[in-house]
Amino acid sequence: MKKWLLFMVLLSLLGCNPPPKAGFTASDLQQDWVLSKIDGREITQIETRTPINLSLDSQFKATGFSGCNQFMGLAELKNGNQFRITSLVSTKMACIQNEVATVEAVIVSSLQQWNTTALESDTLSLTTEQHVLTFVPKDLSVPLDSTNP
Repeated sequence: MKKWLLFMVLLSLLGCNPPPKAGFTASDLQQDWVLSKIDGREITQIETRTPINLSLDSQFKATGFSGCNQFMGLAELKNGNQFRITSLVSTKMACIQNEVATVEAVIVSSLQQWNTTALESDTLSLTTEQHVLTFVPKDLSVPLDSTNP
């Protein structure tokens, strides 16, 4: 009797939560994203006033800012979780600080490779063999410098 009651309680609890979303589509990615972490480390942007970002529109055109330069290209999603940007072009502004130049190189290189993509709890993770880029929606991002509006 106790086992039966326990089974019924567990069964009822399972029915309370919606099932996790299986995969995602290109339309789930179509918004403005702000980079929050590289390889699990929080991003602190000293030189730039603009957060590093990635925007994907309804035609899956990608635009963004990689630390020193603006970029644009065509985003691709295959097999439900593989993402990359092709035909990437960018402005050619010089990065004054080596740290920012390194961050920009990681971002540009990673975005052009096939990434294993995960979208969970408003967090977009793009993972290559070398790096993990973690983005959050722009409207949920924390300003880098709260003293500068």
